[in-house]
Amino acid sequence: MVHDIDRPDVNGTPPKMRAVAEKAKEVLEGMTPVMNITTDDNLGSSVSIRGAFNPKEKWYNGIFQNGKYFIIFIWPEKRKRYYEEGEKVTIELSDSSHNLKKMRKYTGPLDKAIPKIATWIEQNKKDLKDYEQGIIRMPTYAPNVRVDY
Repeated sequence: MVHDIDRPDVNGTPPKMRAVAEKAKEVLEGMTPVMNITTDDNLGSSVSIRGAFNPKEKWYNGIFQNGKYFIIFIWPEKRKRYYEEGEKVTIELSDSSHNLKKMRKYTGPLDKAIPKIATWIEQNKKDLKDYEQGIIRMPTYAPNVRVDY
């Protein structure tokens, strides 16, 4: 097995997306009761954002996936192996609870990507709060709606 000793995460070299992770922490941390933002350059540059809209005590059996959770990844545009400062990034909602809205995959400058994540989190917080209060939002369209009594 050949190991690449020039990888950014080897021999104390910091990950190339560390600045991206720090900016994400600056903007997103504290928006939900549980938020974990990490970066890694093992196989390629990436930032992982794992969060939950409810505290750990409310997760069934204490399992992250049993809460109202989400996992978002940020990586270099076109899945390049390593990130270079100033390049475009791609954000994607990798996994989430069934009751959260989907987030469209986005590729663009970092200055627009992280606020898109923050907006998505805020919208879901509002929707979950409304749901808990019994306010149910109907879609603005209803294709092929048929009611049989």
